[in-house]
Amino acid sequence: MYDTACRAVAQAGTVAATASLDSEQPWPMLLVAGWLTTATDCALAAGQLAEFEAAFSV
Repeated sequence: MYDTACRAVAQAGTVAATASLDSEQPWPMLLVAGWLTTATDCALAAGQLAEFEAAFSV
């Protein structure tokens, strides 16, 4: 999951840098928001999974 989160953040950074340099349509920034949301969701899910595994480890 962390791999997916890292790729999402990298994509968001690339698009944000490109979109801020260009006079583009607003949709690239919507992609940034989507990728950052994906990264956040993956990080939260990984944290919850780690807590669950720690609670039930033998």
